[in-house]
Amino acid sequence: MKILIKCTVILLLLTTYVHAQEGPVQTKSFTKTFAADNSDKLMLSNQYGSIQIKIWDRKEIKADVDIKAYSNNDADAQKLLDEVSIEASKTGDQIVFRTKMDQNNKSWGNMTRNGKKWRREVKINYIVYMPAGNALTLSQTYGNVTMGDLSGALYAKVQYGNFIAQNLANTNNYVSVQYGNTDIQSLNGAVIKQQYGSGLSIGNVVTLNLDAQYSAVKIGTIKENAIIKQQYGSGLTIGSVNNLELNAQYASVNITAIKGNAKITQQYNNLFIGTVGKLDLTAQYTGASIGTLNGDGKFNMDYNKLSIEEVTNGCKALNIDGDYLGITVTFNDNYNADFDVRTSYASFKYGEKTASKTVGGNESSTSKQYAGKIGSGGGATVNVKADYGSVTFK
Repeated sequence: MKILIKCTVILLLLTTYVHAQEGPVQTKSFTKTFAADNSDKLMLSNQYGSIQIKIWDRKEIKADVDIKAYSNNDADAQKLLDEVSIEASKTGDQIVFRTKMDQNNKSWGNMTRNGKKWRREVKINYIVYMPAGNALTLSQTYGNVTMGDLSGALYAKVQYGNFIAQNLANTNNYVSVQYGNTDIQSLNGAVIKQQYGSGLSIGNVVTLNLDAQYSAVKIGTIKENAIIKQQYGSGLTIGSVNNLELNAQYASVNITAIKGNAKITQQYNNLFIGTVGKLDLTAQYTGASIGTLNGDGKFNMDYNKLSIEEVTNGCKALNIDGDYLGITVTFNDNYNADFDVRTSYASFKYGEKTASKTVGGNESSTSKQYAGKIGSGGGATVNVKADYGSVTFK
């Protein structure tokens, strides 16, 4: 049975001419409404303006578009306005609103020439009303996107503009922002790509796959698992995460708590982790500071330093391989383990909780091996290999 879909079309092509301090302005507006059921998908494509998504409880999708053209004279402003149109259609389950412009006209801008203000540009601003559960695909270039709560799947690509959203409840969200800011209060599952701009801010997220370049990233809570790649920028800050796979380059990393396990690769800058379960860290030219290690630890590091403030009884195997590295490890008072430390051009110091002896008896050699116990020994193993640098047990 075919259902006849009724759509209401209101085309407002009321063109007005306004003289203001900013120069002549020509305007027109466009409105169109489509009936929509739960399976319908919405696609928006715009440039030189903005998209604002508003959620309502009607089974309709409506777009109100305001178009303004600016120039230094009336005729040219009207010419710019005439070059802009809105394509609106529904085919099957696909509803489309698309901005169409004359691509041959490239002489646009807003500047001062020889002491005189010159302006030639258009602004195309969408306000779109839609049900929360419909899938949404949008593209915005040179402008911002704002939206409230959305439970449908989302694919959003923003270039030279900001993306701001409240709650994105679907497990299928893709957000790509270039040369802009991303601010999301909460979301379920997401793949996010952030390049350049003022940064990315997320309140809380369930699962996350993030690729960030030349941007600051700040995330409150990652409830489950995250895969993150961070390159350059002012750094990555995370409040808490369950399990984490991280690759960071030329960016500082600050994580308050990793509740589960983490595999981290980092090059340059600093790494701070407040608490972590099991940790596998590979780093170069990185200063790593670990507060509490509650699980097994594997560290392969070159240059700079490694500091672990507390190794708890949950760590049954601790392995450290360092070149040109200052290593300082503090063990919990109740921690018991057997250890093996091998050094080459590196010193080894230890406190009262550690009993050590030199293996091989060659005290004058630049390469030495030490074996002994932390606490009463047994229960866990600690292995350290250090070429140049220093090793300190506390």
